[in-house]
Formats: sequence, C-alpha cells, structure tokens
Amino acid sequence: MCRDQRTAPRCIPRPPGNWPSRSRISGPSHDEHPTAHHHDRRDIRSERFAPRFPVNTGTVTGDPPPRRSGPACRVECAHRVVAAPRLGAGPEAVAVDSTARRAYVACSRDNAVVSVDLDQFAPVWRAEAGKEPIPIVLDLPSGRLFTADARSDTVTVLNADSAARVVQLHIGQGAYPAGLGHDPERRRIFCGNTAAGTITAIDADRLEVIGTIPAELGAGSIAVDSERGHGYCANFMAGSLTVFDTETLRPLGRITVGEGPCKTIADPRADQLYVAGSLHGTVLRLSLATARPLGEIRVERAPVGMCVTPDGSRLYVCNRGAGTVSVVDTATGSETHRITVGNGPGDCGIDAASGRLLVSNAGSGTLTMVDAPWLPGAAKPPTHPAVGRPIPQFALPDARTGEIRTTREWAEKRYVIDFFASW
Repeated sequence: MCRDQRTAPRCIPRPPGNWPSRSRISGPSHDEHPTAHHHDRRDIRSERFAPRFPVNTGTVTGDPPPRRSGPACRVECAHRVVAAPRLGAGPEAVAVDSTARRAYVACSRDNAVVSVDLDQFAPVWRAEAGKEPIPIVLDLPSGRLFTADARSDTVTVLNADSAARVVQLHIGQGAYPAGLGHDPERRRIFCGNTAAGTITAIDADRLEVIGTIPAELGAGSIAVDSERGHGYCANFMAGSLTVFDTETLRPLGRITVGEGPCKTIADPRADQLYVAGSLHGTVLRLSLATARPLGEIRVERAPVGMCVTPDGSRLYVCNRGAGTVSVVDTATGSETHRITVGNGPGDCGIDAASGRLLVSNAGSGTLTMVDAPWLPGAAKPPTHPAVGRPIPQFALPDARTGEIRTTREWAEKRYVIDFFASW
C-alpha cells in the first residue's frame, strides 16, 4: 500500500458516472425478471468471480475507479494492453458476460465459437458452429449464444456454460446471414441476410423463425432500440438503414446513410444511433427520436466494429484497415486518441467489471485486452533534437581512400557514411 495514498493527489481522474456495487454486478433481482431460477444460478457464479477491488453503489459505467497513487506509488496514466490470447482463425464478433467472467468470440475461418476467461486471459472451451460465423449475440436470460453462419445459411444456438449445441436454425438457401440484432425485452433475435436482402426474426425462447422483414441488398448489422421497439438494419450495398418494429415486424421506413454502412449500434439513453461507414473511414451519428443526422466522426481506415460504454460516454471504433481502435468522446463527437491492437480488428466489447476493452483481431487471430482504454497512450520517449532535421553541409575524408566526400554525394546516394561520434 502506498504510504502517501491518503494525502497524495490522484493521477487518473474519475471517469463520468458511478461505479457498480457488488449487488448490481450480480444481475437482476427476482422481481426484475420472471426467470428467477436462472438468475439464482448466475448470482452464485458472480460471488465466485466477484471483482477484487473496492466498489461503490451506483450504475454500471464500464470504467473502473482510478488506481490510488502518490509519490511513492507506481503511477499509470495511460491505457495498457494486458493480454492478447490466441483464439484461432478469423475472430470476428465479441460478446461479454462480465458476471460470469467470460467473453465469447466467433472465429469465422475456424467455424467455431471460443469462450475466454476474463481473469485468466485464456480460452476455456471451443464449440463448432456453422460455416463462417461472423456475428455473435449473448442472451443472458436464457444463457444462450446465437451465431449467424454466413456460408451455411444457418443460425447456431449454443449453451454459454457448457458449449453444447442447442439447435441450428436454417434461414434460407443462399441468404448469407451476416448480421444479428437482439431485443431482450421482446425476446427476439434478428438476422440480417446479405444476399437475400431480408431480416429473419427468431423467438429467443422457443427458438423458432417467426417472420421475415423486407430490407435491401447487403442487409447485415442490426441495432435495436428496445425502449422504442425499433430495429435498424444496415444495408451495405444499398447505402441505407431499414427501420422496423421489433414487436409487429412491420417495416417503418428507410434512412439513407451513404456508401458502405457496415455496422450500426444504438444507445437509447443518449438518443444516439451510430453507423460505421467502412468505405470512407467515418461514423455517422443519428438521433433515435427523429432519425436526423447529428454529425459525422472521422476515424481511420475501414471502421467495421463498434461498442459504446454502458454510461454512453465513449464510443470505441475498430479500424480494420489500420490495426487500431478509435476512442470517441460522445459528448463532443470527436476522436480523443487511438489504441494500437492486432491486425484486422473486427469487433469490440466492454468488460463492465474491470472496464477493459476487448478487441477481436481477425488478421492476427487474437483477442486484445486493453486496461483503462479511456486514457491516451503512453508518452513517447524523448528524441535527440537532431532527429528529423536535414543533415548539415559537410566535406569529410573517406575512411578508406582519404577522398573528400561531400553533402551533394550523400544526397545522390553514392556512398554509405558513418557519422558516429563525428560531431
């Protein structure tokens, strides 16, 4: 313990919002959900995996309290990659269960789902899915995982605890299901079918297809505003969003968003809908209430995955073409810094119990785990003042021949020169 921690100033400012109490992390109470027996089971697990840092009462923010620090302490004022376990080929989407201390990743080129221990930073189990599982959804009330398997035209349902396959639903020949949405309030899973230009609705409890909603070519990622009962399907090739009612399955309209909408997520508390434009390196912000554009955020190359912190203060954007994650302040709509991760980052999620950012890297087959992602990177070490400046004019003797060599010859790349200890 730091001997000065009671009087020393803290290095890391407290993020906006409050940090959750132990009871809040453990899940809903018996009164909050009819399936009380399920939450009994998960609450027991939460005691086993309870966080080991002090907590206060409040709501989940996704950002942990600052570490104590002082003159005699090791101070950390930057984000830090704490682990990057290898998962397999082509990890894409990420789902997180902070209470159970597990992350679930769909590995598209391995045709599998991998469960990862969030404390040990290691895979726990691997389960076979259909061909090319791209998105993944975790339905906490049922403890089930759903993957959309693009090349087998199926949705695979797995038990999140045991990895056992529950059922595999057939979506339609040649549909190429490549996106999933989740409305936990109405117990619906929605599947965006890229080739068919449709949305398939699935009952999350009965595990049956209950309807089909017309969309447009390139239908994929689906965001759900559970408060209003609206779904938004990104149509990549049509450059639009299809809006639909998640209860009646009735189409409600179309929003033009520009070329290449690849991912969309909703934050109802902030009245924000985010749409990643992978072709232009931008994220479009829309109002959920009015569907009007609120602005555009410039990020890096090929943004394809996003997540927002539970308190809505930060948006994390995976830039597949740059190997980075852009950190966006949602209050100002501006990028604050970037986090270097693995190759081809495809999706990300937040572990609410530790505040860590989890990023799946399709190109390097890893899951990057970032501590304190809301903080900028470490300061670069200082460089010599001469670094980056033009070489001064010179005329020096050649070490072998004694011939005088000049700046002009250097500029024309006629020889190699060693300036070690020359000035």
